[in-house]
Amino acid sequence: MPPAKAFWSITMYDAKTQLLVENSINRYLVNTSMEDKFVYGDDGSLTIYLQSEPPSEALMANWLPAPVAPFYAVMRLYVPEPEAYEGEWSPPPMVRAGDASVKKA
Repeated sequence: MPPAKAFWSITMYDAKTQLLVENSINRYLVNTSMEDKFVYGDDGSLTIYLQSEPPSEALMANWLPAPVAPFYAVMRLYVPEPEAYEGEWSPPPMVRAGDASVKKA
């Protein structure tokens, strides 16, 4: 998980309007409060699906709906741990769906 003493969040924005992305499940962010609902890989890894189409029903907790149009996501760390602000930790990269390097949960 992101190194934050208080909490972390990832919020989805429409790149053109810079507004939150309207979606069918009214989810505009994923955050610390959802950690007990996420589906984790066998190795403990977490994949967040930033995509316009929902993943399988089993992975819905990990879905942050994105528009078909360009978007951007913002990760915020509230009261970050030193490794975050000293540059020792970086968030994992975003990987386009279908990339062979993407692990399936």
